[in-house]
Amino acid sequence: MNIKISEHAAKKMAERNIPEDVVRRAFDAEDWESYDVSEVDETAIIVTKTINEKKWRFVFNWETETLITCYPRR
Repeated sequence: MNIKISEHAAKKMAERNIPEDVVRRAFDAEDWESYDVSEVDETAIIVTKTINEKKWRFVFNWETETLITCYPRR
């Protein structure tokens, strides 16, 4: 999957030292069913992934396959 990364998400990733290439590799699966999906609504999907031994939540617009933001899982 060739995800797009919004400006906001890129800023948050930079603030949290999450390299873009690591995120792209983490989301290289063919379909959304392979992800640990915690919430879904009409346009957004929240996916939990472990990167650098920390759990992160990534919010995607699943229609456009765009990463909207990311934050540490609490």
